[in-house]
Amino acid sequence: MLINYKLKKFVDLISINLAAISGYFLLALLAKEAFAWQSTAITLWPASGLANALLISHGWIALPGIAIGNFLGTAFDPNAGFSFQPFMLPVAIAAAAQAGFVRWMLIRKNLLNDPLTRIPRLITFLLIIGPLGNWPAAATFLSYRIANSGNLNINNFSLLDSNYVNGSFFWWLGDSLGSLLLLPLLFLLLPFKRPIWLERRTYLLSPLLAMIALLITGSFLERMLLERIDITPQMLEPIQGLRLLSTFAWIVVALGVLGLILQISGKYLEQEKLLSRSRLTGDAAGAVIHEIGQPLIRLRLRLENIVKWHKKNSNIENKDFPFNKNITNEAEKSLQELNAVVVNTRSIQDLTLAGIRDTNAANLADAIAMASAQLRSDFDRLDQDLSVLIKQELPEVSSGQVQLQAAIRNLLSNASKAAGEHGVIRINAGLMLGYVVCEIEDTGSGFAPSSMPDGRERIKSKTGGMGLGLMIVRRVIDDNGGEIEFSSSKELGGAKVRIWLKPS
Repeated sequence: MLINYKLKKFVDLISINLAAISGYFLLALLAKEAFAWQSTAITLWPASGLANALLISHGWIALPGIAIGNFLGTAFDPNAGFSFQPFMLPVAIAAAAQAGFVRWMLIRKNLLNDPLTRIPRLITFLLIIGPLGNWPAAATFLSYRIANSGNLNINNFSLLDSNYVNGSFFWWLGDSLGSLLLLPLLFLLLPFKRPIWLERRTYLLSPLLAMIALLITGSFLERMLLERIDITPQMLEPIQGLRLLSTFAWIVVALGVLGLILQISGKYLEQEKLLSRSRLTGDAAGAVIHEIGQPLIRLRLRLENIVKWHKKNSNIENKDFPFNKNITNEAEKSLQELNAVVVNTRSIQDLTLAGIRDTNAANLADAIAMASAQLRSDFDRLDQDLSVLIKQELPEVSSGQVQLQAAIRNLLSNASKAAGEHGVIRINAGLMLGYVVCEIEDTGSGFAPSSMPDGRERIKSKTGGMGLGLMIVRRVIDDNGGEIEFSSSKELGGAKVRIWLKPS
């Protein structure tokens, strides 16, 4: 077993480094064909993106392959074949160290597996894989040139060939731009085990490919234009300055586009995960509430039978029940409270089992009819008069049918409790100001002006409840984007609740 493990590690080491050598060399060859012009350095060096991606995903074992790949890629000329120069070996070592530096910085800042949803951490990540992390190779190239410039010292530093300075800047910017564009692309397309990036493939892939295509097209057009112009030595420096400026502009564009897309997609995915967890929690809560609700309903039926028996035998003298009337009153009060619990439990069950938000269109008239039917036994028991007036054909509203029905049922249950025996409940529905409006009034005591509810907080009710029903209603209304109003009914004298629902 140990031998097999060591053999697997050795095979992984060889395969990763061979992939690094071949991939780096091919990308270097492509870059020289597309972006090189009268300079050792190149405006886009995609191989730096491959090096950083390999180090981030596979760790330090890829360092030898990156160094060898850089050495071969830098030494190869598409027109003349291999041409080795003394600076290439230290630069190759620096290129491998550069990828290691990027990995070390990401580990130090704890960004290696960060979801990149917070803007400061996202900016830090992009800067590390871009200009802040990709300077060692360019700095090594410039240092080598300075060290081998003969009599150059601090007093005659201006004698240093400007091509070396420009070349170093091109090198730095080319490595930075190549890493910014190719590293995300490799994470999106190849099995680098970066799930954070794979989740964003839909959002990132097209913009990345578009930027790379524009850059390659622009570089080919630039090459064609420069080859047609008879460039004098006086023109060379301004042209290189413009190319340097355009490369810097591309880095700014890449940072901006990547940052924007990563931020937006990260927030969207974060919300999706939160909704998914909420749905799972809702399903679990709904299942639990379903198990609780069934015994509550059976308990309510038994309590109703007890109340009926006491009412039927209230005039019978029984020494075992000397306080028959008091028992009946207490039983009726307990029954009302239990009914409220059953209604709220059923509403929560409907909301949770139906998901966080059912986006199907809902019919208000059907919701009123179903809620009224479910509470019919309560209306009959209390001898209440329920009237429903729907003034016109109503459009469907943006809500789930189950959720809307739960909201109407809670409002009707509250009205029934407030109206009491022989009470009146009235429902009016119609269109007003582009909204579907539903009003529910009752003949109860109404709301105190000093404590008018808004449904956002649980309020202590007269029966000892905590206003959970109104919170359920508020949840459904908020999901729709509508409003809820509480006032006093001028005609019936009790409470009046008006809900405004957006049509779908």
